[in-house]
Amino acid sequence: MNFSDKNQNIIRKSNELIEARYKLSIAEQRLILLLASAISPDDENFKSYQIKVTDFAKMFGLDSCKAMYKEVQKAAKELVCKRLDLSKNGEEIYTTWLSYVKYIDGSGVINLEFHGSLKPYFLQLKSHFTQYHVNYVMDFKSQYSMRLYELLKMDAYKVKNGQFEKYFEVSELRLLLGVDKKDYALFAGFRRFAIEPAINEISNKTDLFIHDVKYGKTGRKITNVTFLVGILSKDQTNLKQANLQTEDTKPEKQSDNHPIIDSLISLGFSLEIAKKYKTKHGVKKIERNIAYTLAKNKERNISDVPSYLNKAIENDYGNAWEIKRKKEVEEKQQIVEAEKSKKDDDARKRKESKEKHETAFASFYALSKDAQDGIKKDFLESIQDNTFVVKEWSKTERANQNPIERPLIKPMFVQFLVNQNLLV
Repeated sequence: MNFSDKNQNIIRKSNELIEARYKLSIAEQRLILLLASAISPDDENFKSYQIKVTDFAKMFGLDSCKAMYKEVQKAAKELVCKRLDLSKNGEEIYTTWLSYVKYIDGSGVINLEFHGSLKPYFLQLKSHFTQYHVNYVMDFKSQYSMRLYELLKMDAYKVKNGQFEKYFEVSELRLLLGVDKKDYALFAGFRRFAIEPAINEISNKTDLFIHDVKYGKTGRKITNVTFLVGILSKDQTNLKQANLQTEDTKPEKQSDNHPIIDSLISLGFSLEIAKKYKTKHGVKKIERNIAYTLAKNKERNISDVPSYLNKAIENDYGNAWEIKRKKEVEEKQQIVEAEKSKKDDDARKRKESKEKHETAFASFYALSKDAQDGIKKDFLESIQDNTFVVKEWSKTERANQNPIERPLIKPMFVQFLVNQNLLV
C-alpha cells in the first residue's frame, strides 16, 4: 500500500465507531487515519502494515526529523493501551486500537496491526458507515477537528438543498470530542479552544462548510449546539484542495494570513485575489458579503459560489441585506421581550390575586362568629339564583360541615369577600 498516495486513499468507518468515546492526540489520530486508509473494502481480515516514518511525515506535511520518529513511536505505543469505549444499549464494550506494534530503533519503520475486535467497525461495511477522502482531513491541526468532521459527515446523507443540520447536547458533544470537564470547565473555553478551531479547519479544508452554529440555552446556561452544514460540490472541493497543495510540504504551522483572506480562499478565491480584495474592499465589507452569499446559498444552492461572492462584494449586496437582517433580529427580539413582559405581567397578576384571596379568607376567619354568620348570610342572598350551589350549601350544613371549605363553593365565597372589600 502506497501511504503517500493520499489522493487515492478512502477512509471507511462504521457510524458506531465514529460515535464511540475516546480521546486521542493529533499524532495518534493521524496514525489511525493512515492505517484506516490502507484498508480495502474487500478485506476480510486486518493486515500487519509496515509504515515508514518518512511516508507519515510526507503525507501530513511534517518535517521528517528525529523528533518525528519519536512522536510516531510514542503514538503507536499509546494506541496499544488507549481505551476505546463502544458501549451501547446497556452493554459495556471496551477495547484498544492496536494489538501489535514492532519498532526497531534506527530503522525508520514501524509495524502495526488493528485490534481484531475492531473488524466489524472497519471491514466488509455494507450499511451505516461513513466514508471520505483522507486528503480532506490530513491537514487538521486541532485534535477536535477530526472528531467533529466525522460526526458531521455521518449525517451528510440528510442533505437537502445543499445543507443539513446536526444537533448535540453540550454534555454529549464533550464526550464525543474527548473533552474532559476539567479541561475547559466553562463553556466559553470549550467553545473557544475546541469547537471554534474545529469549525474553522473543517470549513477551510474539507468538503463541508459550517454556515452557522446555534447555541441553545436552558435558562442562562448553554446546553445544546446545532451546526448548520453545507456540502461543497466536487469542483468546489477540488478548488479548495488545490489551494492547500502548496502547503503540503511545509512544516506544520498556523496560517499567517488575516482570517478574512483565509475565508475567501476557502470559498474558492486565490491567495493573490483574496489579498487584493482585503486591501480594496476592507474586512467589514467582505465579511457582510460572505454572510450574504452563504445565506443565499442556503436558500437556493448557488452553483458557482466564488463568482456569486465576487459580484456581491463588488456591488456590496450585503450592506442592505445586513441592515434588513439586523432590523428583523431587533423586531423578533422586541416580540420576544413583549411576550416575556406579558407573561411576567400575567404571572404577577395571578400572584397578586392569589395573595388577595388568601388575605380575604384569613381576614374572614379573624372576625367574630356573629360577623362571619352575617357575611355568610349576605353571600347566600347573592347566589339565590344559583340553585345548585345553594343546594350544595344546605347539604354540607346538614352534614355538620363548613360550606365555605367545599371546593365548589370556596372560590365563589372568597371572590365575594374580595368584591365586598372584606380584607381586614
